Amino acid sequence: MKYSALIQNRKSVREFSDRYVSFEDIDKIKTYYSKSVRRLLPEVETELRMFGLDARAVLEGAAGYKQFLVGSPQYMVLLSAKAPGAGENAGYIMEDLILKLTDMGLDSCWLTFTDSEHVKTALEIDSSLDVAAIAAFGYGVKTTKRLRLNVLSMSKVDVAAQRQYFSPKKGVGDLVFLDSWGNRDGVEAFIGFYDDMLWESFYAASLSPSYLNRQPYGFVLRDGRVYLVQAPDEHTGEIDGRLGLGIVLLYFSALAEQWAGKLNWNLEAAGALSLPEGYKAIASAAL
Repeated sequence: MKYSALIQNRKSVREFSDRYVSFEDIDKIKTYYSKSVRRLLPEVETELRMFGLDARAVLEGAAGYKQFLVGSPQYMVLLSAKAPGAGENAGYIMEDLILKLTDMGLDSCWLTFTDSEHVKTALEIDSSLDVAAIAAFGYGVKTTKRLRLNVLSMSKVDVAAQRQYFSPKKGVGDLVFLDSWGNRDGVEAFIGFYDDMLWESFYAASLSPSYLNRQPYGFVLRDGRVYLVQAPDEHTGEIDGRLGLGIVLLYFSALAEQWAGKLNWNLEAAGALSLPEGYKAIASAAL
């Protein structure tokens, strides 16, 4: 897949038509998941389940977007074993599936949830694995404008119409630091600009979808490694936070691996960075 173009053109859809995705395309999605999907932690057991229109009614109250269920003829649910980094791995896998849907001309929307067992009961899922990620997919209702919801605070919401590519609320210059958190001196000289592959990798990461578009993350470049840092955010829960971090890692990796080769992310020992209170180094990789 051409990740750069897909990342820039990917959009979330809140309203779907009643048109079903064909059995042939469903099989393509399942085959991609089983044979080709990118995995952050291949050793963690996962399973993909697909559900049709009947799931819409039973998911009401169990999953949604900002507490409202996005109605769609079809849904996909990613199950995962419990493991360190399982949430980030689920975000990594599910977003790669969503980019595959985009490549196939299909639309999608992440759904939020807070209780795995509630979702499993609603969908009658008999499995020892936990619900790790949920997305609605199908054919979105066409609109003339693309809207981006930026939640600055719960009392200050900015809704911007985007006519071409999404502009991230926080750009590369706001998200990438050199040697220590908050230090921007020397960043441009290190990562280049526009056509430089490292800059493009961070730009892709800046476009990654996050809960309410809050972008609670950033990067530190230090001693030949890149560190992903989670920033505290009162609006983002643990499940959505971990999924979002997995998406960031996917977007960065998909572009960076074109020139740096396979990135081996270390989620267990991200390194000793001097970070502000509440900030946490989540993963690191050698460049």
